[in-house]
Amino acid sequence: MQTPYDAALRALDREMDALTQLIAASASRLEEARALHHALVEKIAAETRLAADDRLLIADPYLARARGDRAARAAEADAAAIELDRLRQRAARQYATIRAVETVADQFRTEAQRSEDRQQQALVDDMTAVRFVRLRRSTRSTPQ
Repeated sequence: MQTPYDAALRALDREMDALTQLIAASASRLEEARALHHALVEKIAAETRLAADDRLLIADPYLARARGDRAARAAEADAAAIELDRLRQRAARQYATIRAVETVADQFRTEAQRSEDRQQQALVDDMTAVRFVRLRRSTRSTPQ
């Protein structure tokens, strides 16, 4: 049964699908930023060990730049985590809205069905009453 809420539900579902895609993209960005950060941490540790072993190798400028890159990746990961959390909260609110509209639509259907059932019962009651009145009239008018 169609309800006045069906169009709103379809629109909310489309918004939720778009939000789900945004969450997936944000989670991917977060994972990528964390992987890059972790790779830089390992690379810095390896380069520091190499520089410590070889006195002729001057790694200070490289390590300074790498540490800056590591800090940037950490900041990107933090920003991506915050964005992902914000999107998940938005999705939770969206889901709650969808559930609320679905509940109202279900109540509408239930009330419409009850109304139809009451009308059918009234029709059956009226038909039974007419049949009863006719039967009473026919038994009164027939001489015994």
